[in-house]
Amino acid sequence: MNNKLLHFKCKITIFIFDSGVGGISVYSQIKKIFPEIHFIYLLDNKFFPYGIKSKNYIYKRCVKILKKISYHYYISLAIIACNTASVSSIPIIQNYFSFPIIGVTPVIKDSINITNNGVIGIIATKTTLENYYVKNKIEDFRQNCIIEVLSSQELVFLSEKKIQGLNISLKKIKKIFQPWYNLKIFPDTIILGCTHFPLILDELKKILPKNIKFLDSSIYILSKIKKIITKNKFLFNTQKNIILYTKYTVKIKKIKKYLISQGFNFFKKIKIN
Repeated sequence: MNNKLLHFKCKITIFIFDSGVGGISVYSQIKKIFPEIHFIYLLDNKFFPYGIKSKNYIYKRCVKILKKISYHYYISLAIIACNTASVSSIPIIQNYFSFPIIGVTPVIKDSINITNNGVIGIIATKTTLENYYVKNKIEDFRQNCIIEVLSSQELVFLSEKKIQGLNISLKKIKKIFQPWYNLKIFPDTIILGCTHFPLILDELKKILPKNIKFLDSSIYILSKIKKIITKNKFLFNTQKNIILYTKYTVKIKKIKKYLISQGFNFFKKIKIN
């Protein structure tokens, strides 16, 4: 292997994918700490949303995506930026590829140490909440506090609408959380179990009780990336960040301006059967 190839392979490229724009919330947190990393983001919008698909379907889709992208691009690290896809494929999928793969899952353990009133809320898609691993984790930590769960696919669609520049209804968002308003004690700590939800954090703060602490997987992701970068001694890269998408729609046109503002410079459709 020549020196040029060695130099190229030492540069870090992080591949992030989701069926929608939810993974942008993960990307933005990484970019704040590591602005010189080269990013490739796949918007698998042809199969949006993952949240209503079966576990087996999502697992096979993740394998197809990672095979295709790693064939065309050098990947230092891949992030499955979707809780539903992560709980459906991690850790089995890690055995298929030579590069590290990180998934995002509800950060239940961290919430136990943060709550003051002992009531924690988890909002995620139905598939995520019904996952065996997540259900077991919730039951384990229910010994320490009260954990209330809420599934919502509508919140995913509202997050997508916001990124398209469309107005979203605060009344609709508040209605989603109505079951928690009927509780004796409202959760003081809320786990955002979908990467779409941090995108509407401002709206959540407007309609939910004050002083709620919101948690997502960004702290876990950043910690893992720091370890991987340190271990592999990667060089930072200044290549243009890439957005790949699996289907051209009017929505792609609507969100392009937002994605450019987030640091993406190149857009391309890719076919993944």
